[in-house]
Amino acid sequence: MFEENQLSKKELIWIGVLFWAVAFTALEAPFSFVFKTNIQTWQLWSDGILSAIFLADLIYRLKEVKEEWKKAGKKFSTRAGILGFLLVDFMACIPFDIISSTFGLEQGFKIITLLRLFRLVRIIKVWKIVSTIALIPRHIKIQMYVVSTIVVIHWIACGWVLLHPHTEGPRMDYYVTCLYWAVTTLTTIGYGDITPTTPIARIFTMFIMISGVGVYGIVIGNVANMLQAANRYKEKNREKMQDLATFLKHYNIPPRIQSACFQYYNHMFDKRLSDNDSKIISDLPPALQNELQVYMNMKLISNVPIFKGCSIACLKEVSAALEQKYFAPGHTVINIGEIGDEMYIIGHGKVDVILKDGNAVASLHEGQCFGEQALLQHTTRNANVRAQTYCDLYKLNKEDFLKIIEKHPELHDNLTNILNKRESDRRKREEIADTGK
Repeated sequence: MFEENQLSKKELIWIGVLFWAVAFTALEAPFSFVFKTNIQTWQLWSDGILSAIFLADLIYRLKEVKEEWKKAGKKFSTRAGILGFLLVDFMACIPFDIISSTFGLEQGFKIITLLRLFRLVRIIKVWKIVSTIALIPRHIKIQMYVVSTIVVIHWIACGWVLLHPHTEGPRMDYYVTCLYWAVTTLTTIGYGDITPTTPIARIFTMFIMISGVGVYGIVIGNVANMLQAANRYKEKNREKMQDLATFLKHYNIPPRIQSACFQYYNHMFDKRLSDNDSKIISDLPPALQNELQVYMNMKLISNVPIFKGCSIACLKEVSAALEQKYFAPGHTVINIGEIGDEMYIIGHGKVDVILKDGNAVASLHEGQCFGEQALLQHTTRNANVRAQTYCDLYKLNKEDFLKIIEKHPELHDNLTNILNKRESDRRKREEIADTGK
């Protein structure tokens, strides 16, 4: 189960269910034991539900055991290890609360409720998955660290209750006092307002003090590392912007070019994980690099009106057919009178649409496209398109487009609807202009 370095949504949910089932047991079982509580109805229900969860996990685990058994071959020690873990997993499925309540064992054999702690063995499997899977969401890892820390503090508090049993006053007030002692001792603050009075309690306290240094450091360190990793690229981007500003100032670059540089960097930081995207995938096989590049292009075109509502398969084919082009300000992308056989999608920058008389009738920006009419009709260009700023454009050839719409007619329908609407709007403008005359 979960052998690959990635998890599906269902597997992630199941890991979460197991973790919370184990955490609930780790909190409830020691509390019930040290305070000698009677089994309540809600505990019977929860015990039955948790047992069902672990039984389902055991059934799934048996599939793994078959494979591990085959790998073990004739090695008895390996097989014995597999059987040992399987036995512990089986013990975790037994509803001990229900058994003890049914046979009246909760008074004379209170320790039987602690047998539910066999379920804690499953946390080893969960943590192993979390530590080896790279794509576990950060908020889930932080949640697990926080809950695990709470469980440790709870156990220490229950240990204090065991050494100094509750005798009078509200049970929860005493438990909160024990939690307070556990936190102050574990964090090595130790106010001294609650102190051990027996040799065993003093030994227990010394052990918690020494352990607290390591546990506190591990938790804080891991959470800090996860938070720092989340901002790693943002920090690199800020540094790069500062370096760019220093560079431009040192060489007295004109404000117009400075503005273009900053605009491009902002675009790059918004659209890419980092400026190192190509290096990140450079060690992968060429075929896999090409496929990843397709998904990077899909992020660009997913919001372009022509491609909205298209299937993933359609977007993948379009992305694979795109060719990236770069244009400097003032460079003409499309000339009036040319036979059109391609369209362009603006990845970054602005272009002006200029009529024959030299008037600019439109300014197109990032995410918009132009020249798409040539994909469906054999026509000449009726306007110039000129780069207003430094531009990244993605070209889609007519030949590739025609192949794609054979498999994905929804793309043809989208483009037809857009062209029809554009023609309708043009006619309305002409009618209004004629009426005004």
